[in-house]
Amino acid sequence: MHIQKPATHESEAPLSVQDSQNFPEAKDLSLENLDTCQCSQAALQMALIASGLGLWDWNLVTDKTYYDPQWKSILGYKVDEIDNDYKSFEQLIHPQDLPRIRQVLHDYLQGCIPVFEVELRMLTKSGEWKWILTCGKVFQRDKFGKPVRMVGTHKDINQDKAMSTTVTERSRSAGCAYATQQYQLFEQLQTEIAQRHSTEDQVREKSEQLETTLEELKYTQKQLLQNQKMANLGQLVADMANEINNPVSFISGNLHPASQYAEDLIRIIELYQHHYPTPTPVIALQLQRLDLGFVKTEFLKLLWSMRAGSERVKDIVFALRNFSTSDESQMKKVDLHEGFDSVLRILQHRLKEKPDRAEIKVIKTFGELPLIECYPGELNQVFMNILTNAIDALEERMKHDYSFTPKILIHTEVVSSHLSLVNNHEPWVNDKLLGKKHKVIIRIFDNGKGILPHIQKHIFEPFFTTKPVSKSQGLGLSISRQIIVEKHQGKLKCNSQLGQGTELVIEMNTTARHYAAIRKHANF
Repeated sequence: MHIQKPATHESEAPLSVQDSQNFPEAKDLSLENLDTCQCSQAALQMALIASGLGLWDWNLVTDKTYYDPQWKSILGYKVDEIDNDYKSFEQLIHPQDLPRIRQVLHDYLQGCIPVFEVELRMLTKSGEWKWILTCGKVFQRDKFGKPVRMVGTHKDINQDKAMSTTVTERSRSAGCAYATQQYQLFEQLQTEIAQRHSTEDQVREKSEQLETTLEELKYTQKQLLQNQKMANLGQLVADMANEINNPVSFISGNLHPASQYAEDLIRIIELYQHHYPTPTPVIALQLQRLDLGFVKTEFLKLLWSMRAGSERVKDIVFALRNFSTSDESQMKKVDLHEGFDSVLRILQHRLKEKPDRAEIKVIKTFGELPLIECYPGELNQVFMNILTNAIDALEERMKHDYSFTPKILIHTEVVSSHLSLVNNHEPWVNDKLLGKKHKVIIRIFDNGKGILPHIQKHIFEPFFTTKPVSKSQGLGLSISRQIIVEKHQGKLKCNSQLGQGTELVIEMNTTARHYAAIRKHANF
C-alpha cells in the first residue's frame, strides 16, 4: 500500500523506541526482578491481559507486524501459528469486510480521520467468524512526515454484537475509551524509554569525553616529563660546558706561548749547530739517536695540532652553551643561524664519514635574516629534533644503497607578511618584489627515502613513531610542532615524496606575537 504524508491530522513527534518484541513475557512479570523501564512494560502487558485486549505493532515500511500472545489467543491461535507480518492479518479478515478495512486505513493515514477504528470479522482457529474491534494510531514518522509505525489493540466484541444496538454502541465506546487509556499508557512507556535512551547517550558522551581527557592528561604528563628531562639535560649540559671550558681555555691559552717557546729553543739549537758544527762525541751520539731534524718538524706539527684540537673543543663547548640556553622562560632576539651552527656542531659526530658509510653533507643557503624574537633554547630543540630525524632517514637509506650520496639542505629566507609558503610545494620560492618582508621561512630537506602518505599524516601525533621503542618515544616532532605553533604562533608542515626525500617547513614571524596581544585583537 502506498502511503502519503497526512493532509490534516498530525501524530506525535517521532520517538526512538525499542521493538515491541522486547516486552517481557507474562511469566517474567515479577516486579522485584524488573527495572523501572521493564516495570512499565510489565504493567502495560498485565493491563492488556486484564482488559482482554490484544496488542499489535505494525512497521509500515517493512510490513513486519508484531502480534502479542493475547491478540492471537482471542482468535484461538497459539503464538507460533500466525506469522508476524501484515498479510497474516488480512488473510484472517472476512472478504466482505476487507475493502472497508482498507478504506478506513487509507482515510486515517491520509489524515481524514483522527484515529483508526473499525469493526470487522476475523476467522478463528475453529473456523468461526468472530467480531473484533480494532483501534490503532501512528506513533512514529520519518523526517519527511511519512508514517513509519502504527500500534493498536484488538478487542473481542462478538458477544456485544449479539446484544441491542444501544448496548453495542456503549460497549464500543467503553472499549475505545479503554483503548485510549491504553494508548496513553503506551505513549508514556515510549516517552520513558526515549528518556532512558537520551540518558544513556549522555552517559556515553560523558564517558567518551572522560576517555579523551584521560588521554590528554597522559600526553600532557609525558610531555611535562619530557620537557623536565630536557630542562635538566640542558642545565647539566650547561654546567658541564662551563666545567670543560675552564681547563680547555687554560690549555688553549698556553699553547700559543708554548709554541713560541719551542720555536725559540729550536732556533737556539740551530745557532749552536751553525757556530759549533763539531760537537763533542757525547752530543754527537745523542743527536744521532734523536734525529733532531725529524723532532724539530714533528714537534711543531704536534703543537699546531693541539692548538687546532683545543679550538675544536672550544667550538663544541660554545655550541653546547648556546644550545642549552638557561634563560628559556623569556623571549629574546637571537640569530637563528647561530642556533643552526650550534646544533650542527653538536651533531658533527653523526655527520662525519664513518667506516661503514659516507659523510653526510650539509648545504646551508642562509638568507639575510633579522634578529628573531623567540625562545632560543626551545627553538634549538626543534632544529635538533628535525635534523636528528633527517640523519636517521639518511642512515636508513645508506644501509641499502651504498652508492647513495646523503645530503641535508638548510635554507632560510624572509618573505612578505601576506605570503605563506608552508603550503607551497615549489622548492625555495623567494620573490624579492613582494614588498615588506617579515615572515621567516626555514626549510630543512633530506634526500632520504621519503615517507609513505598514510604515515606522513600521523608524524606530528604524540607517541607515533616508526622507529624501535628503545630509539624513539614518538614525542620529538609532536613537541616541535607545539613549540612552533603554540609558543611562537608559527606553522610547521611536512612535504615528502617516496624515493625523493622529506622536507620540513617552518614559518615564523620576525616579531613574536604574545598571547595577551593576540587576545586583545582577536574577535571573540
